Parts: sequence; C-alpha cells; structure tokens
Amino acid sequence: MCTYELIEDLATALGVGLEDFFVLSQLKYQLHLANAGKAQKKLGSAAAVAQAIKLVDQASEVVVMAESANYALLEGTPDIDGGELALFAALCDNPDTGLVTGDKRALIALCKVTGPIEANFTWAQILCLEEAMTRLVAHFGLAHVSDKVRSHAGANTAIELIFGKSQAAKASDVDEGFKSYLSHLVADTQGKYTSPYLDSVVP
Repeated sequence: MCTYELIEDLATALGVGLEDFFVLSQLKYQLHLANAGKAQKKLGSAAAVAQAIKLVDQASEVVVMAESANYALLEGTPDIDGGELALFAALCDNPDTGLVTGDKRALIALCKVTGPIEANFTWAQILCLEEAMTRLVAHFGLAHVSDKVRSHAGANTAIELIFGKSQAAKASDVDEGFKSYLSHLVADTQGKYTSPYLDSVVP
C-alpha cells in the first residue's frame, strides 16, 4: 500500500487513523527506512518512502510473546512464515483487531489449521489486499486508485492485472477482476475466507 501511495487512503477508507495500525517491528529494517536511497529502490518512489516512514512512526508494533499459546499452535503450519505467524497470533490474541494481508499462500495454509486455534479468531477479521483495494475504489473512485496502481508497476502482479497493464481497465473489467480473484481465494480457503465485496454483489 505504501508503494502505491495508498496507505493513508486505506486508513480513511477503513475509518481509522494510521495510529490505529499495527506493524511488525522488522518492517522499518525490511524497507531500509533509515537509508533513503535503499528505501526508494525498495518502494519505488520518494513519496512511497514518505508514506512508509509516516506509517511506521504513527503505528504501534505488533507484540506477540513467543510463549503465546496461539503462536505455538500456529508455529508448525507449513507456508506461514515468521512474519505472518506473528500477525496471525496477534489476531488470535485480540478479537477486536483486523488483519490486511497480501499473502494468499499463508491464508490458504491458515484454512487448513484445525483444533483449538479455530476458536481463537474469525475469518471476518481478515481482509486480503485485493479486498482492501475494493474498499479504496468504493471510497475514492476507480480513477484515483487506478492511477496510483498503474503509476507504480511491478509491486503486485495480481493487482496490476486487475487495473490494466498496457492501458487502464474499464470499471466492468476491474469489477470482474476482483470477483475472479476473490472467488478463487474463497474456493482455495475452502470457503472460509469471507468476502464483503462478493457478498455485496447482486446476482
């Protein structure tokens, strides 16, 4: 979202402030935010770096104790890396939080987790990246989001295909692109991922 210069817009669309977000402590290091040159190479533009710095400055850090029962229950799950593991565990520890993630593989892995962990979170707490994009389009309009995405090619192939690579996709094509991706995600997660966008579509 920072790469597309949409993180502040996402906060607005979700009805929260950047201070309501939680990020992993390692994010600032992964994005090289202490080094302007490296950060810009990673994120693609000075404006994207500025948004990432603002997010890290205002957001809180995700804190999950290694001895957390939820952490331990998820730890042996294949295809959930350390970062997503911490986020999922934090989600389980606090039912009042939500998670925005672009890691489809981790969501598919999460749907296979059974046992006590299933009672510790609801799928309604999870918003995939494409679902978040639908919120942005609904709030700010297609042109605004499309221009941002198409100005920063190379960040996310699935998102960029939806909005059009060689030319901007029409509203109907963007709608079909979202429906297709989200329908596949619902199927791939055995129907567990809940899509507000698909649920809002009138047959």
